Amino acid sequence: MQSTFTSKWWNQPHDYEATVRDFEKFGALRPYRRAAAFTTFAYGLSSLALLLTRTPPTSVAARVIIVGAGLSTVVVGVAWLKGPWPGKHMAMAFGVFADVGVASVLLAYGTPPSVFLACALFATNGIFIQLFLSPRMLSLHLVWSGVAVVSMFVLVLCTPGADRALALVQLLVLLPVTFMGPTFLQYLLLRLQVQAAGANVDPLTALRNRRGLDEELTSYLAGAVQVSVMVIDVDRFKSINDRFGHHAGDSALELTARRLSVDGVLVARTGGEEFAVVARLGGGDAVALAEQLRTRVHSSDDRAPLTVSIGVVHGRCDVTGWGSEDVIVEVGRLLRSADVAMYDAKRRGGDQVVVADGHRIRPNAVLGKTAIDANAGPPDVLGRE
Repeated sequence: MQSTFTSKWWNQPHDYEATVRDFEKFGALRPYRRAAAFTTFAYGLSSLALLLTRTPPTSVAARVIIVGAGLSTVVVGVAWLKGPWPGKHMAMAFGVFADVGVASVLLAYGTPPSVFLACALFATNGIFIQLFLSPRMLSLHLVWSGVAVVSMFVLVLCTPGADRALALVQLLVLLPVTFMGPTFLQYLLLRLQVQAAGANVDPLTALRNRRGLDEELTSYLAGAVQVSVMVIDVDRFKSINDRFGHHAGDSALELTARRLSVDGVLVARTGGEEFAVVARLGGGDAVALAEQLRTRVHSSDDRAPLTVSIGVVHGRCDVTGWGSEDVIVEVGRLLRSADVAMYDAKRRGGDQVVVADGHRIRPNAVLGKTAIDANAGPPDVLGRE
């Protein structure tokens, strides 16, 4: 059982960027940044405070190590507060910095019985590693921590006059705190991350589902000037199921998904034969893209040639300072408008692109504040007659 668990933990897929996005999405990235900075400053202050104890290190080398470690935390702490969030390799470097720094300072102090219990700081380092880095990185951290804790324990036992019974008690406290928690917690966190990612994906087409689309909106639209939304529905899909069976219907949906997938836009399957596209495009470009998608889906060489009806709505976009829920609500409004246009395309015979009627955007309107023009003319219709 243990080998099975270890194997599953070791082989868990890990995506650093996805983890960072999750923290940002749930509003935890900024608080964690502050916590990391505070912890780093606290490490440095405690290191320098060792020089003020009753038995400070006397060797020049030890003092240099302690002062160097303390001053380096100032730079790293400021980077946490003011710099960009670290990339994957910089995050790994921070984990190494923390582990090497703790071990170096504790060994440099020169009085092992006094600082042995401070090996619990390795568990604090492990929190960052288990949250953001891979099982392999965590395993290296655990090996390093194990060597450091055992070495310190041996040094305590070799110290004249040391309370060996107390040292044993401290070791028994350090072992579960430092080694048992991180492995199990990281395993569970990674499993939950995989399940959460799966909940955002349509299993048939491998596109985002509606939930997956919603969760990508805030980051995708950040900095966008304009946004366009499309609702796309496969024409006469029921007849494909009736004539060729549900397996053929599933194949048709998979084929449609592949042909709708283009770079630079969000594509999702939002219903049975319905898809949604969100693009950072203005009206003319969005209509051109919709027409491109309409023609991409159709091929006369298919066993059951497919056509789609597409509804488009577009407007200006400024989501600066908005919460993710606000963005989801406002894009949802545009999706409903595009849905109306899509059904209009179907009523006109399908295989068409229709721009939403009555949603002409005023020059100063922004996403979610579309103005209804009661005098708007009929919708623009492109595609086959």
